[in-house]
Amino acid sequence: MTEANKMLVRRFVDEWLNGHDAAAFRSICTDDYVAHWGALGDGYGHKDVERMEQSVLDAFPDLQVETEWMISEGDRVVQRSRMTGTHRGEWFGIAPTGKKAEWTAVEIYRIEGGEIAEQWLSEDWTIVLQQLGALP
Repeated sequence: MTEANKMLVRRFVDEWLNGHDAAAFRSICTDDYVAHWGALGDGYGHKDVERMEQSVLDAFPDLQVETEWMISEGDRVVQRSRMTGTHRGEWFGIAPTGKKAEWTAVEIYRIEGGEIAEQWLSEDWTIVLQQLGALP
């Protein structure tokens, strides 16, 4: 079961986060999928996540997510990811800088019936703001 859960999360990263395939996102996640994104908010469903992902892609159109490591136990998968992208669009009120940014995240996924039911996300946005020159 844990290997199947890891494969599902890898598919989520490949098809949704890197492939930007909204149909794949909806097929990988339960109908009542919920995202808990810490500082960015809590309780997001499909439409919210798709909208927010598009805003990140508008700002970082070449965004890529690389899984650094992954652990699975029971119905949970935890992974640490490294994101890279070039700031080409407005992001949180910051005009495009053309600078490359790199940051990390830790995600926890809860799997239910072979689909992702919940996601908890913690990203290091401070380092992104520093790389873009918006913070010292």
